[in-house]
Amino acid sequence: MKRRHQVVLFAVLLLSLTILSPSFDFRGSHLDQEQDQEKDTFPGSSSRNEDAQAPLEIVVAMADEEFQAFEKIAREVAASQLVEIDLRNEKPDIYKRVLDLEFSLGENGDVVLLDSEEVQYYAQKGYLYPLNGTTLSKSLGDTVVELRGMTEWNGYQWGMPFDFDPYILAAESLFLKRSGMESLPHNKDQWAKLTQQAIAEGTPLITMNINDMKGTNAWLNHLEPRMAPDQVSQTQIDSQTGDLQQGIQLMNQIQPHIMAQSTNPMLSTTADENITPMVVSLLSQFLSEDQASAVNKDSLERISFDTLETVNSRSLVITAGSVEAEEASRWIEGMTSATTQLKWYQQVNHLPAKQQELDLESEKLAGRYDMTKRHSWFSTPQDASAAATESHVLTTRFHKKVQQFLKGEITANQYVNSIRTTSLK
Repeated sequence: MKRRHQVVLFAVLLLSLTILSPSFDFRGSHLDQEQDQEKDTFPGSSSRNEDAQAPLEIVVAMADEEFQAFEKIAREVAASQLVEIDLRNEKPDIYKRVLDLEFSLGENGDVVLLDSEEVQYYAQKGYLYPLNGTTLSKSLGDTVVELRGMTEWNGYQWGMPFDFDPYILAAESLFLKRSGMESLPHNKDQWAKLTQQAIAEGTPLITMNINDMKGTNAWLNHLEPRMAPDQVSQTQIDSQTGDLQQGIQLMNQIQPHIMAQSTNPMLSTTADENITPMVVSLLSQFLSEDQASAVNKDSLERISFDTLETVNSRSLVITAGSVEAEEASRWIEGMTSATTQLKWYQQVNHLPAKQQELDLESEKLAGRYDMTKRHSWFSTPQDASAAATESHVLTTRFHKKVQQFLKGEITANQYVNSIRTTSLK
């Protein structure tokens, strides 16, 4: 009887301890296992502390000056949307490697600023959160169609277009008139007129940054026929040899009058021997140089520019591992509002991704410069992701050959042969 009383007493004591200790949970080990299984099932989920009060982690890659402007605006938007944020600025040259590593480890931030052409790649990997089910779906329709197309995949929208920066071909309007032209060149005869005028004036014809792969590629594709690596590699010998030879002749004609440099080119009316009457440039760089010019604006001659096909575009995305999707949506909505879009453009000269604001700023630019009006900012559809990827790969592969041509180290024929010989193997 004594042993039976001891067993009953122990059972009562154990039951009392269980009732009095709310932290005691026999299921604890099992729940931990379920949570671990969920993380294994969804490798993109965040490994950060899932505290409801944790600030949004926003990851970007910008030059220091641009990031200072972005940080100021981002914090103003966060305050207005009652969202707390942490900003992280990575170095642009290692950005993709950092993102790939963090996405694979599930340690990515909540919001990431991506090149728009990279959005589909990360969406296919399962690293992004679709925006269709967020409050952002209401304002997506206000964005520029061509930019929105770059962030669509599998019937869903994976990024909110934030801004874009087109490449342009710019020239002094008076130089064009002295050459007997009313607009920028689009064929061999027009380029011939410009080169003859440059010879007569004793100046190089055009300047471009040989380290800017997209810029040089955009200019080569502006020629007629298109002479960028991806286009040359696709040329059929039996049917288009004549066109290809015309392109080679045009490139050789222009080559002696190209000023290739490793920095961003400038366009000015000042009598500087290093300034040429034509440049290939990003619009933002061109506008920044013009705004910083010490030349009297009243006496500054007008400048003509035409859009090239290539644009640099960026979009804000929400990562699949974010536990703050609602707050992230509110912050992105504020960053892409009309007021913020215009403020961002005024500070860094990157065009707005919202159609109404873009139309407004385009009209202002047309009033200040002689813009070629037969082209929009987007000369070709931007939804051909596979073609864009192939173009980038080939441009990167043959960039050294492009540089050698621009510097006059090889002829246009050698440039074309190197591409075609490699492509046919």
